[in-house]
Amino acid sequence: MLVLLGPGCSTDQETANLPSAAEVKAPPVASPFQQELDRLGVPLRLPARGKAIVVNIPAFELIAFRDGMPELRSRVIVGSPRNPTPVVETHVSAVRFRPRWRPTPSMIASGEYADKIWPPGRKNPLGLAAIRLGEGFLIYLHDTNRRSLFEREARALSHGCIRVQRWDELIGWVLDIDLDEVHRHANGRRTFDVQADPIPVYLGYFLRFPQGDGAVAEFADVYRLGTSLGPQRDATNAASDATCAGG
Repeated sequence: MLVLLGPGCSTDQETANLPSAAEVKAPPVASPFQQELDRLGVPLRLPARGKAIVVNIPAFELIAFRDGMPELRSRVIVGSPRNPTPVVETHVSAVRFRPRWRPTPSMIASGEYADKIWPPGRKNPLGLAAIRLGEGFLIYLHDTNRRSLFEREARALSHGCIRVQRWDELIGWVLDIDLDEVHRHANGRRTFDVQADPIPVYLGYFLRFPQGDGAVAEFADVYRLGTSLGPQRDATNAASDATCAGG
């Protein structure tokens, strides 16, 4: 006998193929740090699993996260109000050891840099290594030849790129290699890229943010935006004129 099934009906075989309640995975529980962000109204959603990098522009700080919890914090130098670091969501693409560098026309016109290609080495403005981000995105996370500037409290000083004080530890964390290997590549003779996992990178503008000791810090509105801003997803449109130029 032919049995016609209505839209809400199923066969015994179809029912048998459905996952049991025990097999249905519940969504990951938000980490304690994410719960604190939510409580404070910070417009940032961290991945519940895996790695992520957050740069809080007004705090002049980078934080590396794993499973929603901080693992590494570093001072950074961000773009000046005239050349602001864009508020965007992007990702790691590669690490370039011993980069070359050429300034942009605007950098040359300002008289800050000569019109030349800077060779690899400690005098290079990108330092000894740079973390390259999404395709076509000319903002990097990099070392610097002016490391003394990290001692300043106000560090909105760059043309948009992000100089990282603990660059070597960050690169070791990104590539899952030890510091000795990072330093060996950085102080070697070759310029080369190492492909990296597409770790999410959030360049945010958060005027309130939890600190390592559990306190909540408030930061000056360095770009005079008047509010906290979460990272935009369209990095191409958000990048404006900020750039690290050639690496």
